[in-house]
Amino acid sequence: MRAALFVASLVGLWPLAATPAAAQETQAQFMERCTRDLAETANMASYAEGACLEQWPKITRANQMIDALLSVFVADTPAALDPADVQRRASMVRWRSASQGQLADLNVETTRIPTTRIIFNWSATGEPVPFDPVEGLRVRGARVDPIGCYAYGAGESNSVWRVEAPGHAPFALSVYNREAPTASALSYITVSADAERNIPALGDLRAAEPDQDWMETCPR
Repeated sequence: MRAALFVASLVGLWPLAATPAAAQETQAQFMERCTRDLAETANMASYAEGACLEQWPKITRANQMIDALLSVFVADTPAALDPADVQRRASMVRWRSASQGQLADLNVETTRIPTTRIIFNWSATGEPVPFDPVEGLRVRGARVDPIGCYAYGAGESNSVWRVEAPGHAPFALSVYNREAPTASALSYITVSADAERNIPALGDLRAAEPDQDWMETCPR
């Protein structure tokens, strides 16, 4: 949970403006972009097609999460200033209480520590993480740019992204991801966004967690 909430305590944040719409990618268009990008940026030409093919189900499985996320950031509406605002907008979530809900196999939370956030959590023993919200947003035509990221080790990372989705106000997305190192260990992902539309800069991230090696670029 610490990784999901750290951005909420940042200072020196500011809202940003929306951007024009873009077309949603088909699977074929995603495969073309993904294999090209992997081959160029990660020297994975011989593995790119297989890696991208494995990634597609994670993109489609993230759709419900992305629907709920984007519902909070519809353009031309005020920022959601409290958890009740978030719950009214993210009506596809089955809210069980003032702070807890369920969306398929995702646990969903709303908090205000100190700003209002929507948080999605998934975990399972020995299974690969089945969601890729960053690429899922890109497939929908969103521009998703890294603000900063760092790794705890192999298979575990924390990243913050600036998202400009068609028809929506820009927002910052935080993704904490851990792949189980063994069959008996937990895999989990925590995805969160500041519903008040605060977007940090890299310097804010470094100031909030100075002991971490924040990088400007995040690997795929």
